[in-house]
Amino acid sequence: MKRAISLLVLFSLIFTPALADTEKDGFHFDDRGFLTGDANPADEYILEDEENGLWQYASKNLSITVTRYRETVKTKKGNRVREYCVAEIYTSPASPLSAITNETPKGKKERVPGYYKDYPEELVRRYPAVLAISDDYYGHREQTRISNPEKFKWPDGIIIRNGELISDKTRKKGKVEFPPLDTLAVFPDGSMRTDPVAEKTAEDFLAEGAVQVFAFGPWLIHEGMINEKGVDSTKSYMYNTARYSEPRVAIGMAEPFHYFAIVVKGRPDSKYIGAKFDWLAEKMLELGCTEALNLDGGETACMVFNGKTIMQGVHGKKGVRALGSMIAFGLK
Repeated sequence: MKRAISLLVLFSLIFTPALADTEKDGFHFDDRGFLTGDANPADEYILEDEENGLWQYASKNLSITVTRYRETVKTKKGNRVREYCVAEIYTSPASPLSAITNETPKGKKERVPGYYKDYPEELVRRYPAVLAISDDYYGHREQTRISNPEKFKWPDGIIIRNGELISDKTRKKGKVEFPPLDTLAVFPDGSMRTDPVAEKTAEDFLAEGAVQVFAFGPWLIHEGMINEKGVDSTKSYMYNTARYSEPRVAIGMAEPFHYFAIVVKGRPDSKYIGAKFDWLAEKMLELGCTEALNLDGGETACMVFNGKTIMQGVHGKKGVRALGSMIAFGLK
């Protein structure tokens, strides 16, 4: 049975931006955390408190609050830690959700944007953004298919970045493989919408004006309802993946121009336990999301704030993959 939002009002009160105070350190903020007025000491407010797990950014068009959480989880192998970051983001038409897509380096064969990879902090140095998170890792599907077409036949999924169509190939409806390539589209009015794989074509999305389409899945929430068949760890059609606690990434919308992103660290055989799809869906629902999509996890999972990695899926310096693309806020 699908589950409707029952705690939306409560959690919208709990998760209002920490910057909602009228004044802080000489800066003035409105109720969304945007800088307001002309008396501010600078055009940007930035707070980085790694020790206490709090990162904040504000300008007149963008507000970001990232909070780190640590929870003890009892397992058959003993206590484990679930560590994750929740980013609450308010954007505006002047500073919308955007995307980093790595261009072809000089001397390399021309490929689609996002094909060539680099480490997340290097991508953010090349394409400066206030906050960037890992996405659907579509460039990897393109790479493996080109390098070994006999073994890898998976499509990229429907991929649109910054209004540009990168791929229109996806799975057939009803074909169950991982990733299922369910989609999350972002529109100019700041709204998001999830759709099951093959529910919409690339032409449909372009006709609707979608400026971003991410393809991974399973979709977590649509119109305030959890995807029970997709995320239930005991009976999901993605059972072989859904039953494991893994590093996870999700992004979703509470209302147009108001988003949440979660990055969860860890695997069950390490100190950090990670999360299952159903935990991720429930958490996004609690935050007030009406639409949400699971993105690529594992070693892909990461969150970069002000040029520094503040959360990654697998513990240790070697735990972050090189990426060809990222979701970005405050892209300059």
